[in-house]
Amino acid sequence: MVLMSLRKKLQLNAVYDGEVFCGMVCYYISDNTVYLAYLAVEPELRGNGYGSRILHMLEEKYPDQQIVLDIEPLDPDAENYHQRVSRLRFYQKNGWRRTHQMLIDADGEFEALVDQNHFDKKDFAKTLKQMSLGFYRFRIEK
Repeated sequence: MVLMSLRKKLQLNAVYDGEVFCGMVCYYISDNTVYLAYLAVEPELRGNGYGSRILHMLEEKYPDQQIVLDIEPLDPDAENYHQRVSRLRFYQKNGWRRTHQMLIDADGEFEALVDQNHFDKKDFAKTLKQMSLGFYRFRIEK
């Protein structure tokens, strides 16, 4: 993570509304893909549109690139199942689409979501390799 943070293509931004800290966003920019690695809004400010505005800002800033993020799968047996469903609904409400492609790594499985109709799996994999300097071990499959 320390090495990745030194890369100019990795953006880590605090989000403010005036003087009020609202959350954080971290994303990596490659030629054709922007990987949204982290998006968080302060719990007491959720539901006020900050997350949606962050997503729309990224879409406006990178209109010619696919923006990809990953979420935990909808496992009904998971302790945080309702949180997972809520998270998916939030992204779908903002126009994001399920790819049904699973990013599988040492931490488990995560479904990739994309802001466009088309998902370029090869470019997403290339972006993850670039971001991690080749150290991240993963596979993407249906």
